[in-house]
Amino acid sequence: MGIVLYIYFLFIGFLIANRLFEERDLYYRAWMGGIFGNVLLMAGIVPFAFVFGFSIVAHILLALFAGGAYVLMTLKQKKPLIKINRGGEGCIDIKILSALILPITLVIWILMTNHILTPVQNGSVASGQCTYGDLQMHLGFVTSIAQQKTFPPQYPFLAGEKLNYPFFADMLSSSLYLFGVPLRWAVLVPSYVISLLLVGGFYIFAYTITKRKSAAVLATVFFFINGGFGFAYFMEGAKADSTAFTRIFTDYYHTPTNYNEMNIRWSDTICDMIIPQRTTMVGWCVLLPCLTLLYEAVKASSRRLFIILGVLAGCMPMIHTHSFLGLGIISGVMLIVCFAGAGDKKKYITDWACYGVIALAIAMPQLFYWTFSQTSGNSSFLNYHFNWVNENDPYLWFYIKNWGIAFLLALPAFINTSRDNKRLFAAGAVIFALAEFVQFQPNEYDNNKLFYITYMITLVIVSELLVMLYDKLKGVKWRAYFAVLVIAAGTVSGALTIGREWKSGGDYRTFTQNDIKMAEYIKDNVPADEVVLTGTGHLNPVVTLAGRTVYVGSSLYVYFHGFTSEYSSRKAEVEEAYSSYSELVSFCRDKNISYVYVSDNERDEFSLNENAVFASLEPVYTAGNNKLYYIK
Repeated sequence: MGIVLYIYFLFIGFLIANRLFEERDLYYRAWMGGIFGNVLLMAGIVPFAFVFGFSIVAHILLALFAGGAYVLMTLKQKKPLIKINRGGEGCIDIKILSALILPITLVIWILMTNHILTPVQNGSVASGQCTYGDLQMHLGFVTSIAQQKTFPPQYPFLAGEKLNYPFFADMLSSSLYLFGVPLRWAVLVPSYVISLLLVGGFYIFAYTITKRKSAAVLATVFFFINGGFGFAYFMEGAKADSTAFTRIFTDYYHTPTNYNEMNIRWSDTICDMIIPQRTTMVGWCVLLPCLTLLYEAVKASSRRLFIILGVLAGCMPMIHTHSFLGLGIISGVMLIVCFAGAGDKKKYITDWACYGVIALAIAMPQLFYWTFSQTSGNSSFLNYHFNWVNENDPYLWFYIKNWGIAFLLALPAFINTSRDNKRLFAAGAVIFALAEFVQFQPNEYDNNKLFYITYMITLVIVSELLVMLYDKLKGVKWRAYFAVLVIAAGTVSGALTIGREWKSGGDYRTFTQNDIKMAEYIKDNVPADEVVLTGTGHLNPVVTLAGRTVYVGSSLYVYFHGFTSEYSSRKAEVEEAYSSYSELVSFCRDKNISYVYVSDNERDEFSLNENAVFASLEPVYTAGNNKLYYIK
């Protein structure tokens, strides 16, 4: 039923896009329809969930509302409910789909499949290198939202706190999970769809800007198989040690796009941004149609496109706050720099006002209720920090070796491109400048979520320049070799990283069969609103698989979500609680905690003397070395 529900919303989204963009080709309408369907389920459930909780009833009401609204809109316009025109010629054809979009998407699908709760021997599940960390957090959000059913959802890694992290992307999987789809497939199915929309969306965005299929193809390849010149370190090292190259495929985060020893920090988009960081994947998926609509709305002075853009943009804060911020910056810059060239100034202002009012009307409740409530007064957010994560390289050299040809050719590409594209690039440059001087969240590395927006735009106009140069070199004997060399320079690092990630699939065990058994017992026997005392390891089946809230979870999540002091104080409390029977009982009664979990992780983390601490208690459930105790 969860799959049926998801397909229903995708179909409703397509019908809406088919009506709004009936003059566009079928591929474009299918792309926009996929976006609308996902956003409708992610954001549309919110008002119903506030009233009815995150429940089956809320989802059924949303489904009835969405379908009914479409039927009423269509009947009012006196048009047939379903009429799918073939449409005119568009930027995507069967060759582009089969030779570019589907192959790149297939790479993403393969990596997702062997990185997300991959079944391995003895009933365990495993991940790949890139999903060993972040995935457990996202799974915890998925399961806790669906299991606890309270709305707004609570932060499962820190009892008593509201979930302010952008959770709409994970809530999408929670909807499928709520309706009975197994957790692995509740995550994979929408990820498959969204990754296809993302790859196709980037191509459409690039084509919209360049109006050249060849440039859009090149930009798409550069973006998804991206990397700078990090491969050179491994080639050079292999001269002295043959294993320097082969270790790319065996060592933990030792690739041409993740090589901290040599200050290589520009991650591959597939392996480090799309697959493990689900909010980024979904955020980009919505950002690209917003940027496309913005570009076209400004160019055509189309109020209709501005209105559609306003609705989509307004839903973005809790899908991906960084993408919403980036879109806001680009919109603000475009508003200013395009004003002088506007013919009808009154219409220009009115069009932008429509966009801004609609977007803010939808976005501001999210920002005030979730985002600002976490960041306001929290010193972990919005700090001055220059030079991103560059530790020891000259400023320009850091970006040359990390961004590669994109950085080297950015200026000549800017000079070569059209006036409209110059404005868009200038807006991207403002994002770059802000991200270079302002640290927006506790983890400085996460500013890359803003840098990547600039990177997208840069790659598109750089690809436009390269295609123009290729045309100008027509008749030159070595033109083809030069083209291969340039493409290789922009993709070898990314390709090697993707190879490493493919090889790592299933290599990193996350949960054993006993972990899974324990999670199933907790789901069936421990009340959904109970807080469970556990250690702070990030591989925690209590929260990740069972969806229960823990008193304090991993620093990978809690600390870097802005709860710095809370994490430190609670971790100290938990260490004390696990030190003796009297401390444990006193702590649990004081915090109203009834269940205590013990596994090898807790034994190692706290050097636990289990026989002494739990001598007077019998576990209510045991699965191998995993035990669950009940404190009366």
